[in-house]
Amino acid sequence: MVKHQRIPSIDNILRDIYIEPSIVSRKLASKYRYLPYMIERYIKILGINETIDLLNTFEKPLKPVVRTNTLLIDEDTLYERLNQLGFKLERINWSRESFRVASAPKSPSIGATHEYLKGYYYVHRDSASLVPVKLLMHEFEGDVLDACAAPGGKATYIAQILNNKYEVLANDLVLYRLKALIGHVARMRIKDIVVTWSDARKLPILIDKRYGRVLLDVPCSGEGTIMFDQGRKTRTSLKDLARIARRETEILLSGIDMLEENGILAYVTCSIAPEENEYVVAKVLEMRDDVEIVKPPLKLFDWSPWLKSYLGMDFPDEFRYCIRIWPHIHGMIGLTTCLLRRIK
Repeated sequence: MVKHQRIPSIDNILRDIYIEPSIVSRKLASKYRYLPYMIERYIKILGINETIDLLNTFEKPLKPVVRTNTLLIDEDTLYERLNQLGFKLERINWSRESFRVASAPKSPSIGATHEYLKGYYYVHRDSASLVPVKLLMHEFEGDVLDACAAPGGKATYIAQILNNKYEVLANDLVLYRLKALIGHVARMRIKDIVVTWSDARKLPILIDKRYGRVLLDVPCSGEGTIMFDQGRKTRTSLKDLARIARRETEILLSGIDMLEENGILAYVTCSIAPEENEYVVAKVLEMRDDVEIVKPPLKLFDWSPWLKSYLGMDFPDEFRYCIRIWPHIHGMIGLTTCLLRRIK
């Protein structure tokens, strides 16, 4: 049952998350070209030395990751075919169908091979995006909702795991990204993905069906992907962040409404900001008593837990089960995942 549905206003969220940068933070922000509040936050969480490690890591590119479409080809055959084309691939030990592209020939690019055009693989910017799908789909068979699905990396992976036996409803609001998703579905010859165009917050009204699994990779600040887009260093003001956190809260509440009883939702962001993760989930847990945090069914690698506290806010003990991937520790983009189960 819902306790109450009063979502904090943007001004209230801004008051909760306001942080005053120190002189040290301002100097580092000037050197690395960040907004000062971001540096202050990193220092509060990580300390000064580890903050510098993180900032330096954000200056380095990451290698793309190839995920085999096992509906069409096995991973060993794909490995050999790409190797013959001059790609040097590194196997990812916790994802047997996936490879990191260590080096590539001048031509073709990894997204222009005949194998790619035939749908034999999907190119992820990084391996972190595989994590929430693996955890959400562990030993599950049934229909799945991917509520913010474009451009399709996770939705096509879910369909692949389900072996085209169950429906995947892939929804997104951004039309040009949705077109990319449709292109990947067609290229990879996936049969059981149904694509819808809607605001994820409206899905409980538009769709009667409820799902055993919901993937909610919410639109976020993208703060964990600065290595791909340096503009993210200065794009999101604190007020912008408050707006984003409010939207994420609304989407998460709607995502929970799309779950059947005992169904599990993966709340995912490509942001390392606690304002978009711990803060949002804590607010939702305060608002509802029909949802609980779930311990991940697998330990793929030694990820970091969510914070116990931040800016005077204490978070539930169960946040130790939620996952934060740090670029400077784990060698991937910054990404978070929290599994939530709907209960009576």
